[in-house]
Amino acid sequence: MKSQSLLTKLIVFASIISIIPVVIVGVFSYVQSSKHIQEKVNHEKVQIIRQVHSNIEQVLMTIHHSATNTIESPLMEDVIRRPLIAEDFSIYRELRQNLSNLRSFDTKVEEVILLNFQENWIVNNSGLSRLSEHDDHEAYLSYLNSDHDSTWLLLNNREFVEPFAYGSCENTISLVKKLPAKYSEKFGLAFTNIPTCSLADMINVNGLSDEVVITDENYRIIVHRNEELIGQSLVDAGYINSLEKFTEKSGQFNTDSSENSFTVTYYKSDFNNWNYISFNSIDMLTAESKKIGWFTFFMITFIVLTCILYIWIISKKLYSPVNKLVNYIENNWPDQDRKKKNEIEIIEEHINDLFSSKANLENELREHTQQVKSLFIHNLFTGNYKSTEIEEKLNYFQLQSVVNKWNEMVIFTLHIDSLDKSNYESTDIEKVAFAVKSIVEDTIKKENKLQSVWVEKTLVTLIGFPGKTPDDISDTMYELTETIQSKIKKALNVSVSIGISLSFHELKEAKRGYKEGMEALKHRMKLGKGVIIHFSSINSGKHTVIFDYPKRTEEELLVAVKLADKEKAVEQLKIWMEKAFKNTQSPREYQISMMRLLNNLLMLKQEGGVSFQQIEVFHASLYEELLKLQMKEEIEQWFQDRLIIPLITVFSDRRDSQFQNLSEKIIDLIHHNFDKDITLEECAEKLHYNANYLSSVFKQETNYTFSEYLAMYRFKKAKEWLTGTNMTVKEIADHLRYKNSQNFIRSFKKQEEMTPGQYREKYKKTS
Repeated sequence: MKSQSLLTKLIVFASIISIIPVVIVGVFSYVQSSKHIQEKVNHEKVQIIRQVHSNIEQVLMTIHHSATNTIESPLMEDVIRRPLIAEDFSIYRELRQNLSNLRSFDTKVEEVILLNFQENWIVNNSGLSRLSEHDDHEAYLSYLNSDHDSTWLLLNNREFVEPFAYGSCENTISLVKKLPAKYSEKFGLAFTNIPTCSLADMINVNGLSDEVVITDENYRIIVHRNEELIGQSLVDAGYINSLEKFTEKSGQFNTDSSENSFTVTYYKSDFNNWNYISFNSIDMLTAESKKIGWFTFFMITFIVLTCILYIWIISKKLYSPVNKLVNYIENNWPDQDRKKKNEIEIIEEHINDLFSSKANLENELREHTQQVKSLFIHNLFTGNYKSTEIEEKLNYFQLQSVVNKWNEMVIFTLHIDSLDKSNYESTDIEKVAFAVKSIVEDTIKKENKLQSVWVEKTLVTLIGFPGKTPDDISDTMYELTETIQSKIKKALNVSVSIGISLSFHELKEAKRGYKEGMEALKHRMKLGKGVIIHFSSINSGKHTVIFDYPKRTEEELLVAVKLADKEKAVEQLKIWMEKAFKNTQSPREYQISMMRLLNNLLMLKQEGGVSFQQIEVFHASLYEELLKLQMKEEIEQWFQDRLIIPLITVFSDRRDSQFQNLSEKIIDLIHHNFDKDITLEECAEKLHYNANYLSSVFKQETNYTFSEYLAMYRFKKAKEWLTGTNMTVKEIADHLRYKNSQNFIRSFKKQEEMTPGQYREKYKKTS
């Protein structure tokens, strides 16, 4: 399974880090605020039901106290003993006055009924009548058998023949008291009637509650806005399924009905055991919480979306350098296996490769540095450097500080005499040479020497001495060479001879010191093997004379001729003439330098396969022509006209012909392989040439680089396919080795200022 992109991981990680806290805070805020609001709403509902209870009970208590005071008054005690005949009219009128005082707006009492079963009379709003003649005599008599002397009862008007006339209200709440109040024998009743509609108006407070109900102690509805439900129990009315939750004096609980869910808030009265109950829709109670919930949801959603947007933008910016680096790696190392690797792993792998390559390169560089250093010292002895170049090389190899300490220098040359009488075979010469060099390197202190190098079969070492006289140097060299010779003899059982040059002051004189050391070794022919020879003993203590031939300039001249660079060749010839004629010499010595240059030019002609006929030399002797010339300007012009320009012409014609042939071969390879991943390196491999060389040749002949010509030819084929075939743009892009069709479309539009589809539509019509 392919690893997830680093960009995806960045977005997911940042989203988790930023979104989860937002969601947690949002949910926590919603829960806490909802809880607080819900508690506040619930508390409000409790206060409302208590307020309803307080209002209703205040009325009931007022009625109860007023009725009790009236019933227990002396007037009532007197009235209850009278038959209320005509002689009792004044008492009757006073009684009517007291009863009318009970009926008021505040008490909600509509009628007070007094019944005396012993004296056979009834007093109500209609007046005084004989109880035995009343249609509801038996109904009233049944209340006399009640268990309580005072009780609140629900009366249904339809149960009476002569119903109570209180408007449209069908039910009445009545305070029923037995008379007389102060005697145990009861023979009268007092009904204080309140229409249930009046009490229902007191609980019908719009906006405070969904439903407020008053029940008796048996949870039978006695006050309700819907008259039809009065008299039914809460269970029968469908409000609740069970009465088991009414266990406390007050409380709240949730219940479900067939249509909705409710929160039930109840309060039990100590006055008459009535239950004041409110039913509130849970949806209504949680409306504020839901508003907060939706607001919180939208705010969280907005914040989350904003966070995701910013995370995506920032992640893209953070990922951009990584993506560029990965694309660079993929483009330059397309064969890398990306299976189960993300971008960081790819970068880590290539960084490890880079560090590994760096370590390898450093090791190779150290090895190459040693080799180049050896080459520098080798060339120092053979005299191929100028003074300024020597200074540069010393600084480059960090040898300047070492050399500056020396005021005298000596070169000694060591040659292995023979392996014939030793324990070594002739094939072991390289091993012996390595061992000899190691012994020499170990014997001489590092601060007193440059690295020893083999020049042909001779080991050459430059030794420096700080602040020593020539005599001290001679003694030191004698001890040193004797030690080296004895160590080699002891360790390898090999005889070596050593030559020692005269001391010199400047490093540029190392060439002469080398020649002196080699010259000293030549005397082995007389002195035999295993000798140490000082040059001072064979040349009277004088240095050899070195003729300064401009070899470097000559080499540059020959290279310019070979490359057919006319301007460079003429310039180098002029420089060579100035250097060769700079020193004061005899004419014969000048002729030696000229003959040397002539020989080397003829060698170049021969090695290049150029005949004399090609340079228009037929029967004349070039040596004789040159020796006849006496003037410097004539000599320079002769070299230029007779050899240098003719050779340059031959090499130039040959190069042009060769370049044209190579360019044609490269073009042919492009035409046959344009639909493949062809590269200049593959062409170079097929043609057996260096890729950089082919690139220069192709650019020179066609004025295009390899990649430019390949792209140009592919666009030409793309145009042909667009107008001459029905190939799709994707198929053309695949044939032309594009990674995807979008890259091809962008490149095509950049060059033609129209898309491939537009190009096809335009030129197919014209064709």
